Amino acid sequence: MHTSRSRARSVAVCVATLCVTGVTSLPALASPSPSPSAVSALDRQLLTAAHQGNLWEIATGRQAQSAATTTCVRRVGADFVRDHRILDAGVVKTAAQLGVALPSGQTAAQLRQTAALKSLAGTPAYDAAWLKAQYPAHTQTLALIDQEIASGTNPLVKSLAKTARPVVARHTQMVNQGVCHG
Repeated sequence: MHTSRSRARSVAVCVATLCVTGVTSLPALASPSPSPSAVSALDRQLLTAAHQGNLWEIATGRQAQSAATTTCVRRVGADFVRDHRILDAGVVKTAAQLGVALPSGQTAAQLRQTAALKSLAGTPAYDAAWLKAQYPAHTQTLALIDQEIASGTNPLVKSLAKTARPVVARHTQMVNQGVCHG
């Protein structure tokens, strides 16, 4: 009887430990996470491009909040900052899980484009140039997302692409035909 109570108490402690620490912290019980070797060149390309794109969107979105002359572009810039921060958090987390090193900043072309936009700050030309710059950035990202969804190999990266797609599609519509075009 004492052994039965002791065993029941041990089982209860084990169950409580699993609840507190989470099953995934016990490697023998957790499903294996994909190894870095399970990441294709396309998966890596998406993670890298998405991260750099998110950094650019956050930077230009912040810039639009102060440099745009219309409330609409300032509001869209704020939406982009919010959405791309969330998207980038997923990219960074996924890359870390998979052992994929991400670049520390934007591409040289993105930096040049941000500087060119900044030179127009406070003028009506800024708003039009900002919207015009956002459209190809989003359509290129959508094409890469669609390629990843169709041909990517890592399930975590594919899931990330599927989650990002509606956000990027909405942004594309906002800057192409949408909210700030009269």
